Amino acid sequence: MLCAVVDKTRQSEMKTIPLQARKSAHRSRYLWLYGRNKRHGRIAERLEAAQMVLPDTSRCWAMKELARELWSRRYDEQSRRLWQEWIAMAKDVGVPLLSSAARTLRKRLYGILNAMKYRVSNGNAESLNSKIRLLRIKSRGYRNKERFKVAVMFHYGRLNMDF
Repeated sequence: MLCAVVDKTRQSEMKTIPLQARKSAHRSRYLWLYGRNKRHGRIAERLEAAQMVLPDTSRCWAMKELARELWSRRYDEQSRRLWQEWIAMAKDVGVPLLSSAARTLRKRLYGILNAMKYRVSNGNAESLNSKIRLLRIKSRGYRNKERFKVAVMFHYGRLNMDF
């Protein structure tokens, strides 16, 4: 979500800067996805040049990196307070898209803190749902629901076929 905020801010800001300044920010879309620890050499130089020309995008990027650091730290008693401080800072930056993202994060803060605390993901269930959807598309339909259930169990049910 925050990467999309950075990209949309970059797009809107590119339309407002002078033509000469656009050259240093040209083709900077993927540079903003790099983390602080992954910037080296030419990438760092190009990103610094783009940061000088695109100040709002630069602020959004800094907030994204701060959120990344908050997410990667271990859960403790300070986590809620730190996220609430981040949300307040994001609203104070003055970029409308970032303020909107901060409101969304505030609404979902309970889930974010639980995800940090328990480090549980529903990725496996989402992956299985995607595979089932793909199976349905590849087959171009089934006669009835029972045949569809049998196909799902056959392909993804981890049935023991050792007779």
